[in-house]
Amino acid sequence: MACYEGATIHIVSDGKRCPMYNDPDADGHEDPYSMTSPPQKYIEAINGTRFAVGLTLEPGFDFANCDAVRARFFFENCSFSILSDLRRIDIEGGAVDRRTTSISSIISFCSSNGQWQQADLTFGELKIGEASESKVTLNDIKDLGRIQVVWQRIKWGQKTLQMDHYQVRQKPAETYVEGVPLRGLLGRPMRLNILYRSKRTLQMLGCIPHTPSPTLQNSRVEEARVKTDDPQAELRALRVGVAQNRTSNTPQPRVKSEQHRSASKVKREREDKANDTKAKKIRTSRHTEVVDLTAD
Repeated sequence: MACYEGATIHIVSDGKRCPMYNDPDADGHEDPYSMTSPPQKYIEAINGTRFAVGLTLEPGFDFANCDAVRARFFFENCSFSILSDLRRIDIEGGAVDRRTTSISSIISFCSSNGQWQQADLTFGELKIGEASESKVTLNDIKDLGRIQVVWQRIKWGQKTLQMDHYQVRQKPAETYVEGVPLRGLLGRPMRLNILYRSKRTLQMLGCIPHTPSPTLQNSRVEEARVKTDDPQAELRALRVGVAQNRTSNTPQPRVKSEQHRSASKVKREREDKANDTKAKKIRTSRHTEVVDLTAD
């Protein structure tokens, strides 16, 4: 919502008030009395969603010496508008609900069936068809999806209808109450432009921040930190990984079995050598006798 001099403008969609975002191109100075560059706000909208726009006079609003505050709501590049009056006598009389005027539907004449029809206010499509591109101006594109709210302090006055001479005989002149702007500076109209856009468009304009990226896991964060600190770390890590893969794919030798076989062979050689030292040969003139000393 936006508030200017005790008047609050709001838009309600899906049962809640839409947040209003400042114009990123604005210089920070907002003058609702300006006719050429009034304040401009952005809201997020979804095509086809129903909405209501309203104006509320907060407690302490300066009526000056006016009789009412007249609010006028313009839609779709001011192609049609709706008027509503907030009467001072009702507000000061304690009618709290009379402080707010809200518009959620419009009544229009349907030329096809010749009847008046009521329709809800919905956010329209923010695009222009190819058939109408030749007739579209820059102002039409800038005002696409625009809602303008104008409010002004007024005084009640009377105006007499001018009747033709043949009507005067049949019916006397009629008078009706008409609101005229309050004289002075406080009688000037105040304006606010509200542009509804998609979420992506608001992000591109800088009205709202972009959606943050998902949080990385600890390993990912560490990897990103290493890459930032040492550009060669990734290459070294890749080399280590390749070496580990080669080691894992190479068949491992059977160390235990080979060691077992070597130990058995050495043991047998030692036993054979010990047996050879225990055996002695005795030579005689007749024959050679071999004496086995292992039996002793």
